[in-house]
Amino acid sequence: MAYFFIAFVVLAIGFSIIKPVKKRKLPSNHYTPFDEIAIGKSDKD
Repeated sequence: MAYFFIAFVVLAIGFSIIKPVKKRKLPSNHYTPFDEIAIGKSDKD
């Protein structure tokens, strides 16, 4: 049973690394929710 869990984790990590490399594009990191939290912006604004 432990082998299945280890295989699942390795496949998940491998998939998350291989997918962006194949597309040759990384996700944008220009926006994070922390930016709005840091400046005190809320949904009401």
